[in-house]
Amino acid sequence: MYRTRLLAGLLVASGLAAACSSAPAPVSLTQDPAGGPLATASPGQPATPAPGSTAGPSGQPGPRGTAGGPAAPGRGTTTTGPAPGGSHGGAGPVAPVGPVAQLFTPAEDRIGITPTSITMCAHAALTYGAAFNTTADDFNVFWTAVNTEKGGVFGRKVTVTYENDNYDPNTAVEAATACKAKNIFMLLGGIGFDQIPNVRNWAERNHVLYLHHTATVKGSKGLKYSFTELPTVERMGEGFAQLYLSKYRGKEVGIVERDSTNWKPGADAFRDALARAGLSVVKDNKVADKKHNYTQDILDMKNAGAEVVFLWENALNSTEFIVQAKRQAYSPQYLMFPFNLTSQTLADDAMSPPLDGVAMFPAYSNGDYSGSFASYADDVRLFEQQYAKYRPNADLAGFGGDLLFLNWTAQKALYAQLLLCGKDCTRNKFVTLLQSYKGRPTSSACLIDFTTGDGHHGAERLNFMQTYAAPGGKVNWRNTRACVGRP
Repeated sequence: MYRTRLLAGLLVASGLAAACSSAPAPVSLTQDPAGGPLATASPGQPATPAPGSTAGPSGQPGPRGTAGGPAAPGRGTTTTGPAPGGSHGGAGPVAPVGPVAQLFTPAEDRIGITPTSITMCAHAALTYGAAFNTTADDFNVFWTAVNTEKGGVFGRKVTVTYENDNYDPNTAVEAATACKAKNIFMLLGGIGFDQIPNVRNWAERNHVLYLHHTATVKGSKGLKYSFTELPTVERMGEGFAQLYLSKYRGKEVGIVERDSTNWKPGADAFRDALARAGLSVVKDNKVADKKHNYTQDILDMKNAGAEVVFLWENALNSTEFIVQAKRQAYSPQYLMFPFNLTSQTLADDAMSPPLDGVAMFPAYSNGDYSGSFASYADDVRLFEQQYAKYRPNADLAGFGGDLLFLNWTAQKALYAQLLLCGKDCTRNKFVTLLQSYKGRPTSSACLIDFTTGDGHHGAERLNFMQTYAAPGGKVNWRNTRACVGRP
């Protein structure tokens, strides 16, 4: 049963970066999420800060949301100033200055955005949603609050719908096609290394603005319509190597990796980082998705003397591997994707020894505002307040609470960017905004920076996490190092 619940929650979150403000959390969106009245902005003009806005440190480790310096050629510039909403912990980005992108034709530019509405759609694996007792409404609480309390974005009510991609690359294209038929402003891509590359190519052929979750850099060169505000698959693999080298250097390490061309670049990056440090893995096993029986792989790791195992697999399959390894009395140190679905399923087994993780999103543990959560407690509190008001039956303390939080923070970041795009926002103006964007839109976010590189990959910083005994007796994850950059 835990397999069904794991997959149900894990695959529904849509893919953006985490989001907004280190100011005290407002009780509702009658106050802007960043802590003050709305600022106004439009491409080509700086944002107009609210009167009395202030800037100051929030205590979050890592670089603040400062912006400045020249953007990449042809993308305009970003200037330092308050983010939308006035009071803000650290300077944030403002609207870009420079020529508006011409990616979309005049006929395409205003699809999905009218004076009264913004329409978006996400492809995500909804297959197991009923078993997990989740619906699209569970993932739209932030937009419900925006529409109800603020009348939308500059009077435009936001509608986000979801199409099932069945966690399958081909079905993902079908889901994207169904989304496009709704005349959407933007397509959102949920978690899924294997789905996103297919949909990126589809978006290119169909001229659809696509903002997606983590995927490979490989295969993205020259693509104009796809953007991500999260680190790449390759960066994830490198990040796991950084975690290993910082905590477990000297211990023998093995890899259990998904046998997939879209996962391989991450495992390659892990191996390459170890090689640069003069190290190598003792055993490397490739496994098929949903292999179910890992007996031989576990024996291979044990016999090779692997004291650390890098589980380069989704949370569902990684959890199954650990369950079977515990039955075989094998308890190495695991490096894996950190989801509360896994830690709560394993319970005490997730603490013997504690699991280590690397994530492109911040940790969430219901009701915990202390320790590493303190620097973005405003986001945590507002998230919990909105769910208590608009979706009180959602179990934020359960398997899916952190997934709902990462989805909520992503929507909050997108909201901040839509505000910066302004009252006259179009697809071309939003692309211009993205490619000029450098900042931290919220207290729980790491730096987003599209002004370097190819202008389509906007993040490289990661959160290191470990399991801990959370309030209420459950085992969850918490950040141990936030916003870790490249070495």
